[in-house]
Amino acid sequence: MALRRALAAAATLAALTLLPAGAGAQDPADLPSPAGEPPPVPSGIDLLQKRSYWARSAAARPFVSALMDLGVIYFRPSLALGVGKPHWSWLGIEAYASGSPSGGAEYLGLRAALPSVEIRGGARYAFSTTQYFLEPRASYTRRDTELMQGPPSRYVAAELEVSGSIPLLGGSLFGVATGYAVLGTPEGFYLYEEALHAVMKPPYLYRARLGYMAEMDRFGELRLGAAAEVLGNPGRDSVVVRLGPVLAVSLTHHLDAVGTVMVVAATPDRLGLLGADLGQLGLRYRWATGDRWPEFP
Repeated sequence: MALRRALAAAATLAALTLLPAGAGAQDPADLPSPAGEPPPVPSGIDLLQKRSYWARSAAARPFVSALMDLGVIYFRPSLALGVGKPHWSWLGIEAYASGSPSGGAEYLGLRAALPSVEIRGGARYAFSTTQYFLEPRASYTRRDTELMQGPPSRYVAAELEVSGSIPLLGGSLFGVATGYAVLGTPEGFYLYEEALHAVMKPPYLYRARLGYMAEMDRFGELRLGAAAEVLGNPGRDSVVVRLGPVLAVSLTHHLDAVGTVMVVAATPDRLGLLGADLGQLGLRYRWATGDRWPEFP
């Protein structure tokens, strides 16, 4: 059963991925390599993938937990130290680090989680060996972002985020709102924000995503839907709109298949797929100390 769900999920996501990409007439050669990207920003479907198993597997306690994302050519682990019921309702510290020949990122922050609402705040340090700060322009192409006219891209992003979900019409409505303050940038330069895939003038950037996922089976183990998001940068007085399909499949109590494909619908720039959010395509495994019925996968 789990294998059939996984195959169905892969086929569905592959079909849906082609629709928005074709509609936008974007060149597949523009596809950015996820190997050099930091872990994807929360998609909003994370809350919907919470399983009541984690409320029953053990009592509230101090714990160490891990969330491991495995994609086609990336592996992105994150760790948390907290109190409560991991992956369900807890309070604690979380961190991740990622690296590749083209750069990397490190994050440290606090998270408070309830079953349907979460809030987090922290700081992310991003560095790149291939990306440079950008000379100010009214609009950018992908080629513009590859020019080496400024200092190498290195910055700290302070982040504050609230996410939530509510049941609605045989599925769930979900939303994510995030504010960013980018620090440590040279005066007079713009930057390509690595995690959000957008050109911005420091220091402020915000993101708001709203979506709906329908439950395709009686147990809610297969969910399919769509989402739209707005990225706003007051410094450039610009707005980017992205939209696309979202998919989530619960394979076991610990393992999920997730997919989020957000392509650009409106933007002042012409970045091709460099401006899309294709970062969350793969498997997600949850682990925690004190789990009463550990299993792999």
